Amino acid sequence: MTCNFIKNLEIRLNQKLPGRVSQNRMAPLVNRENRPLQTTGKAGVLILIFPRKGELSTLLIKRTEYPGPHSGQVSLPGGKREITDRSIIYTALREAGEETGIDAGDITVLGTLTPLYVHISNLEVSPVVGYTDRPPDFRINSKEVEYLILISLKNLLGNTVKTEKNLKIRDEIICAPGYLIDNEYVWGATAMILSEFIEIINNAGASNK
Repeated sequence: MTCNFIKNLEIRLNQKLPGRVSQNRMAPLVNRENRPLQTTGKAGVLILIFPRKGELSTLLIKRTEYPGPHSGQVSLPGGKREITDRSIIYTALREAGEETGIDAGDITVLGTLTPLYVHISNLEVSPVVGYTDRPPDFRINSKEVEYLILISLKNLLGNTVKTEKNLKIRDEIICAPGYLIDNEYVWGATAMILSEFIEIINNAGASNK
């Protein structure tokens, strides 16, 4: 059954993606245009699917506090593309490995989701979906990651609470829809990426996992 789901997911990722329509369901309401600048950078994040306690699962990270726009937030592992990175997929795997200790050699890349522009960091973020058939040996980088949040795909589909909060970001009050996952509020770019991912895994049959 797992093999069938992974094959279906790979096929689905290589078809037309839900894109902006799905992402925008979880987009914060702000009083400005959200368009890339000429100097926009690139970043890659990893949505890793792996077996855990008899179920397929994925992970998020709780970032440490630091002087930056995503300090203390819940996000997907990943980061900014470096000049030496040969592709954005390589970036996602490299950064996720540096943050969580996962071995890129164990991961099969199934495809990518719709790139998303993040205004606050001026980055175009490309989500990469990967799969490993063994539980990863996580070793977090404590300088960047406070802790991991592991969630089964079933719970991501069925038990995620959609809600809204008013948040103050750089002296601006925004209305931010988000997911409540393990008592953590997941919003912004991460929630927008998860919105598309949830739609896709539902199409691929994750509710049967």
